[in-house]
Amino acid sequence: MTYQTENTIDKRKKRVADVLALKEPDRVPFAPAIGTAYLEYSGVTRAAAMRDFTCFKEPLRDFLTRYEVDLFWAPTIYPSNVMEALDTSFINWPGGPTGIPENSGFQITDKTFLQEDQYDEFIKDPSAFLFNKVYSARHDKLKGLEKAVINNVIEYGHFASLSSFADPEVQEALNYLMRGGEEALKWLQANAGNVELAVSLEAPPCVITGCTNAYDAFADMLRGYINVPMDLFTMPEKVVEACEVMDMYVKQAIDGAAAMGVDYFFIPLHGGTDELMSVDMYEKYYWPYLKRMIDRLIDYDITPYILTEGKYDTRIETLSDVPKGKVIYMFEQVDIARAKKILGGTACICGNFPTTSLNFGTPEQVTEDTKRMLDVCAPGGGFIMNCSIVLDNYKRELMDAWYEATLKYGVY
Repeated sequence: MTYQTENTIDKRKKRVADVLALKEPDRVPFAPAIGTAYLEYSGVTRAAAMRDFTCFKEPLRDFLTRYEVDLFWAPTIYPSNVMEALDTSFINWPGGPTGIPENSGFQITDKTFLQEDQYDEFIKDPSAFLFNKVYSARHDKLKGLEKAVINNVIEYGHFASLSSFADPEVQEALNYLMRGGEEALKWLQANAGNVELAVSLEAPPCVITGCTNAYDAFADMLRGYINVPMDLFTMPEKVVEACEVMDMYVKQAIDGAAAMGVDYFFIPLHGGTDELMSVDMYEKYYWPYLKRMIDRLIDYDITPYILTEGKYDTRIETLSDVPKGKVIYMFEQVDIARAKKILGGTACICGNFPTTSLNFGTPEQVTEDTKRMLDVCAPGGGFIMNCSIVLDNYKRELMDAWYEATLKYGVY
């Protein structure tokens, strides 16, 4: 049966387009960032949904018909069917081998896959390093890839190097890699089905792809967040060289998103918080890579949707150095009135509504918090009602209060 609503997908797109362009629409868009919260009242566990993303279908239908969101976030969670096939060791997930309960969240561990003395090896030949050293370290069933030779194309040596693929451990790893690829395809197909369902329910797709900037990609996935800030003091030139390599992969991700024809690209910011680096270091080592992403995406007519995780009060002036009406900033923890004052004429802002209120507050408290947020951020447009961080849990009566208050008091 076709879903019928007066709040059509075109109206919702227009509403968001207006605030992105820093105009006042008919009302403030309601667009909460959702991770696994779609499952909260479904009876489906996080573990089951991570193994099979088709499990999101009915929970999505229930959520998106109860709350007519103005932007749809695809479920932000890793595919455990792929991780189980590869025996992944750098992520802990519900129902996995580390004993996390079936209905809990996942956690990426801060592991080091590039040692201090391996910078030059990575910079010189990143593809071989990632294939031989990182894949094999991240996934226990791919350890055999350490022996595979993939970078010899010279004369007889090229053919001789192919003998590495006769090694039983290499062949075993390649078989597991193919199995992981088959599971990854199932995940992608199921996720595409979820997006199609959202569109059929008149919800415009928002965050369905994205990645971190080069600094975060390097710190997140290779060197580790404990190590990189210290490396900036002891070997800053090597960090920059490594980030330039990672920026190549970031560019590939953006090119791929453009080929998909998406309207938005999600950029979570991890290592640039007030606590982790000074303003000078932020502007020297962090902002240049984020700015490159922003510029590339805008060149493709894709809207960067940037989540500033952690405190970001000292970065607001820097964030204003973007083209007018082209960027969405989502804040976790910031002086939102100051952010509105500084960014209000440049970028659309959202977030900063504490997820704790949606779990531990009262309907009356949530309503008052919503009204205060609207009083500060709604005037002049350029504001989306969103939570402070990607939402995994909530109480229905509190979500109802938040949604209803936004629709009632967010009218222009």
